[in-house]
Amino acid sequence: MRKLLLILGVVIVIIILFITISKILFDKRVIKEVGMLTEEGSKIQSKTFSFNDIEGLPEPVQRYFKYALKDGQEHIRFVRLKQVGKFRMKENQSWMPIKAEQYFTTEDPAFIWRVKFTMAPFIWIEGRDMYYQGKGNMLIKILSTITVADAAGSEMDISTLIRFLAEAPWFPTALLPSDYIEWKEIDSNSAQAIIKDKGYTASGIFTFNEKGEIIKFVTNDRYMEADGKYFKEQWAGYYRNYQEIEGMKIPTEAEVEWNLSDRDLQYAKLKITDIQYNIPSKY
Repeated sequence: MRKLLLILGVVIVIIILFITISKILFDKRVIKEVGMLTEEGSKIQSKTFSFNDIEGLPEPVQRYFKYALKDGQEHIRFVRLKQVGKFRMKENQSWMPIKAEQYFTTEDPAFIWRVKFTMAPFIWIEGRDMYYQGKGNMLIKILSTITVADAAGSEMDISTLIRFLAEAPWFPTALLPSDYIEWKEIDSNSAQAIIKDKGYTASGIFTFNEKGEIIKFVTNDRYMEADGKYFKEQWAGYYRNYQEIEGMKIPTEAEVEWNLSDRDLQYAKLKITDIQYNIPSKY
């Protein structure tokens, strides 16, 4: 019995060491990737917004910028933020609490999102989603150790580029007309945003309320994965609870869902707990 307990103790120690080392390696990988973004963010030249910049844009888009920005507002070059929320991977799955950090650069669209899902006491999943230099990748590990997803390819490239566009209301100057953003008129409360980067083109429709707030984003260009296969489905995001931060009005809460043919599948509810601009360094 004593020998069995000793063996069991050794096995537990080995497992703990394996998980610890794996987490350290995962941490180092993400730190290195964030470092690429902080280096990019530190090189971008500062410039400011003028209401002259929005002349000729669709009326609801002008209404949004007049609501969200002030004349002379410094352009956002780098973003870092923290989130809490709930997430589920399948419709019949219980909601899991999450904590996340995210980093963006805006001169060339890029982001890294690191998230921890708590499934149960002492059981967690760590994930890292990114878009950088035209390439998307989603990495998911149970206990920071066992890889259950390492998705890459053109479908991920497009999907993560769309994610950047959908999350740009957190840093509004990135939605101004630029080398990669173009706006097209639809009606008095919606407009199409087209994003282009590294040979990819994708688009979505933003909906605005009377105040000028963006309240919804819908796209048909994002890919859903099932059983290792990718297919396009309508994807939507909703924005709430606008607050003024560093002179800009941004939504601090968001929900996202897939709009399937027979039902809507909501899978994430997010709340920003901290957001900082033009500080190109990791938290």
